[in-house]
Amino acid sequence: MRLDELGEFGFIARVADFVGEPRGAVVVGIGDDAAVLKTSGEGHLLVTTDAFVEGRHFRREWLSAEQIGTRAACAAISDIAAMGGEALAVFVSLGLPGGEEAAFGEQLMRGIHNVATEYDASLAGGDTFASPSGICLDVVVVGQVDRPWLRSAARPGDILLVSGTLGEAAAAFHLLDSGAAPHAEGLPTALHNRFVRPTPQLALAQALAELAAPPAAIDISDGLAQDAGHIAERSEVALTIEADCVPLSPACYEVAAELGADPVLWALTSGEEYELLLAMPSAHAEQAVAQAQQVGVVLTRIGSVKAGSGVTVLGSDGSPIEFERGGWNHFAPQ
Repeated sequence: MRLDELGEFGFIARVADFVGEPRGAVVVGIGDDAAVLKTSGEGHLLVTTDAFVEGRHFRREWLSAEQIGTRAACAAISDIAAMGGEALAVFVSLGLPGGEEAAFGEQLMRGIHNVATEYDASLAGGDTFASPSGICLDVVVVGQVDRPWLRSAARPGDILLVSGTLGEAAAAFHLLDSGAAPHAEGLPTALHNRFVRPTPQLALAQALAELAAPPAAIDISDGLAQDAGHIAERSEVALTIEADCVPLSPACYEVAAELGADPVLWALTSGEEYELLLAMPSAHAEQAVAQAQQVGVVLTRIGSVKAGSGVTVLGSDGSPIEFERGGWNHFAPQ
């Protein structure tokens, strides 16, 4: 079977099958936003890696060198937030064409360094190599956490909460792709911030660290509906999302109206939002919402968890919404 038939997650499942259960210091391996490793103390180390390839993850004509680095670092650090942790160190493997100006590579790395510093982590090393075609980035982040948040922690009766608003990344992409904004600097402020410098929800993770039990969690990097499916699969439960409850920003509505698109569909399927989807007992939700507000984050209830499997998205009339693609999937036709 070809990769474009199998898809990204089918390929990952095949690898996970022959790797099997974690061994040694690895507590949680393939299947979460980051691996969890034992330490000699009470806490755990978190390790995650994210690749960014020119033409697939970003277009050079839309972003400056520093913005490319900024965006990549924020995306990678978001995985640490999804595990409930804090970032410690960032490592970068950077591939650039040999004819590239050194200043371009320096500015790209400066973007990564600035983001790492903002979140009290250090750019601690990596690798550089000559790329035969385009820019290639691999960003590794090491973090720490006392009680990791896992995709497998959802239980029937839990409710679903999402941080912030969704759809802004899709709105930004479509403005750029249509030519209405030729560069990220031409985007409205809210869309620019989401597209260039998304916020890893580390502050939210720390604010919710004292909940009675860690929530199930995932960062929304491939689309709300698709990422919800990862929680459903790992927890062996069914998730129901109420489309009318999904929070959208005014900018998302405005751009969708301008381009004749469905903003709710954008919110359900847009990748690279980097908000957090959480599943937790309803008894913990009031405390979670209040603690999130203390760090300036709004948590919105968007659905529930029950026995079963898969993800159902309900429209305003209570009937399931069918859509062609739930989110981003490498290798699969886009």
